[in-house]
Amino acid sequence: MIDRLINWMTVEPAVSMLMITTAIVLFGSTYRSLQETSGNFWPWLRRIIEASVAAVLFVGLLWAFRAVLNDNSLTFYSTHGSLSDISRSSAWSIWGRPHTQIELTVSHSHEVEVKEELPREDPTKPPLYRTVVQRQTVPQNSIVGFNGDVDMQLSEREKGYAFYSGYVVDVALSYDIVNDSSIETDTDFTFPLSQGQTLFEDFVIKMDDRDLSSDLRFGQDMVSWTTRMDPHQQSKVIITYSSRGMDYFYYQIPVQREIKDFNLILTIDRLPVSLLNYPDGVITPTEIAPTKDRRGSILTWKLDRAITVAGMGVALIQPQQPGAQVLRVLVIAPYAVTLLGAMLALTMLIWGQRVRFLDLALLLAVYTMQFLLMAAISDYFFGFWGSLIVGVAVTLVLSYLLFRKLPSRPLRIIIYILVVFFTIIYPLSGLMTELAHQNAFNALLQAGMIVYITCLSLYVSSRKPENDPAED
Repeated sequence: MIDRLINWMTVEPAVSMLMITTAIVLFGSTYRSLQETSGNFWPWLRRIIEASVAAVLFVGLLWAFRAVLNDNSLTFYSTHGSLSDISRSSAWSIWGRPHTQIELTVSHSHEVEVKEELPREDPTKPPLYRTVVQRQTVPQNSIVGFNGDVDMQLSEREKGYAFYSGYVVDVALSYDIVNDSSIETDTDFTFPLSQGQTLFEDFVIKMDDRDLSSDLRFGQDMVSWTTRMDPHQQSKVIITYSSRGMDYFYYQIPVQREIKDFNLILTIDRLPVSLLNYPDGVITPTEIAPTKDRRGSILTWKLDRAITVAGMGVALIQPQQPGAQVLRVLVIAPYAVTLLGAMLALTMLIWGQRVRFLDLALLLAVYTMQFLLMAAISDYFFGFWGSLIVGVAVTLVLSYLLFRKLPSRPLRIIIYILVVFFTIIYPLSGLMTELAHQNAFNALLQAGMIVYITCLSLYVSSRKPENDPAED
């Protein structure tokens, strides 16, 4: 229990400190308010017990409503876009992984006759040789030109309660190949397939307009074939296929070489230029242009006499998950109910009023109902903003009815301001997606609470007596 308390104070120092401080102040206020009729031990012990019960009851109320709101957000999350690694892996196995296309590799070799010395028992005798045939590599940079045309049609994929960024891709790759030597070579071609991909359709490889289907050899994520090339022969290899994938598309040259006359065009049908993003290690495109309908983007990479192993491609935006805005608000609701309860109790104590636990419990229940309503009706009737307005309206009306009979008008106004802030402004802070903005808001909130408590204490210490009729 102590370890959990320490861990909570470490993770949420501001909320935990405010909660504990309020409990201590409540303990002291309750202890002082109880009249001691004698100096005996038992009346003193009774005051300690009653003050302790008040502090524990306060902490218990806040923890109870925190637990309700935590369970509410977890339940909502389980059915509204829980992007777990298990769910993503399952989606990959059905619709395809991120598509990574590695460049075609070409290797030239030929057979040569060499003389090989035979082993001798007597080293004084003259050496004997035999002629053997060896295969030797003919080093050269055979790819002298490339034109790639990749067409992506975005298609969101749903798995469980989550949506993922998916696409169908049509690929056409044209390689200009040359045997840049004066000898005839056996040329090995190796075309890597995207690792772990689920499906390739209309897969065709042609060399000099000849279909190589009968010559192809398929291995683990690899297609290869061998052909003979005459000295200085120039050929064109065209590879076309359709596939599908998720998250991003990536084209890469695997080893350093001189890249000549390279041109890759990637067209995405429904990703505007303003929302473009790239995977790690990608060269930014040479040219970026919108499609004719301006709903998509055309990315062009042009390289000549370049050396790089960096990739070229695009990363897709994660689709908006169902109830994403509602979920962001529900996640901060447990913090909100804790802050509201603590600030309300501190306000009453600083004002010199007794904390009425029934009113506090009713207010926290009303406030909690706001988020329960959002989780219950946002999918069916009003969406995010409609469910927020309904919850806010119910909370404000019931809060007004709870505190309208407080004798002090300034105290009522302060309580209403607190309720309005934590009912409208604080929940909307959950819509901030940037971590820097969230941290800035939380820092301002903590500073604002310190200023509020200080100013309230100064006002109470200098105000007129509570029974002065001029106050109202």
